[in-house]
Amino acid sequence: MSSSTGYLLAAIAFDPAIRGVLVVMVSVGVLVGSVYLLNATNTGIRTGFLITMAGLAGWCFSLGIFWTIYGIGMVGLSPTWTAKEINFDRNAATVTENVDRLPNTDPSAGQVQSAQELLTTFELNNPEVRAQIESTEGEGFTPRSLTQVVTLVPELKTELDTQLGGWRILAESDSRRGEAIASSDAAVAAAQVFGTDTSASDYTVKDVFFYGGKNAAEPETVKGERSLIQQVVNRVETTLQIKNPTLYAAITIQKNGEVVVAPGEAPPPAEIDTTASTITVILERNLGNKRVIPALFALFSGILFFVFCWMLHTRDKKSAAMRAAWDGKAS
Repeated sequence: MSSSTGYLLAAIAFDPAIRGVLVVMVSVGVLVGSVYLLNATNTGIRTGFLITMAGLAGWCFSLGIFWTIYGIGMVGLSPTWTAKEINFDRNAATVTENVDRLPNTDPSAGQVQSAQELLTTFELNNPEVRAQIESTEGEGFTPRSLTQVVTLVPELKTELDTQLGGWRILAESDSRRGEAIASSDAAVAAAQVFGTDTSASDYTVKDVFFYGGKNAAEPETVKGERSLIQQVVNRVETTLQIKNPTLYAAITIQKNGEVVVAPGEAPPPAEIDTTASTITVILERNLGNKRVIPALFALFSGILFFVFCWMLHTRDKKSAAMRAAWDGKAS
């Protein structure tokens, strides 16, 4: 083996991209080529090529349909949260649409009932709730945020949402909360809100609010509150609502207090600095184009499948006409 061939094989073995391309080329050549060879030896070169390509296009068409339905395979960009602005003072004007409808949820602002007020009012009408909360959270429990209240007492979420100007608060059990907080953390770190070394340990996330989106797609406030018929109606309504209304998220955070830890001791739990202002991070939902690419792939493959099938149909009609004309002459 010459030195140039050895260098070529070494380069292929080193670069995984080149090796991957060659593997795909060999696989396509062997699989599609073997089918074409079999068809060509039985039906002829041109007809065999049309049959092989029609079969390949039909298989790609079916594959593209499954990719589009399940959102797998050769997909586009997945839905993400995009940071719109970071508001340091709720008394100042906001840039993002509808953010001004969200009241200032700080207890000192007095625009929304505090967490303690909501819980106390509910406990007066439902004494058994206090015992249940103290059994899990401890005696003398005091809620630290509105989110903690609606998580412990889901019935309060509906009452609180009526005070939020069209916004709605998310409980800690809501799976959508985690992704929004992760995107908010990235935006805060990128903006260096608390200095060049800003991290999630520098602050505490208090509440997460949503505005917009498909109302029928909202999960239940209290599990089991919707009947089976209501669930079916909501699913149909969500499916038939082609256009997705813009979905916004507002995440409120507050800086943690400075803690001096003695050498060798474990740091205490983070405590919010009550003198620090509440910061609101505004996000907008980017729906992405996850299913656009597989849908276009299915469409393109379907067109090719139709073209090759039509060419086969045309050849078959011409062959039938030629055989009929030949039989007429022979008789």
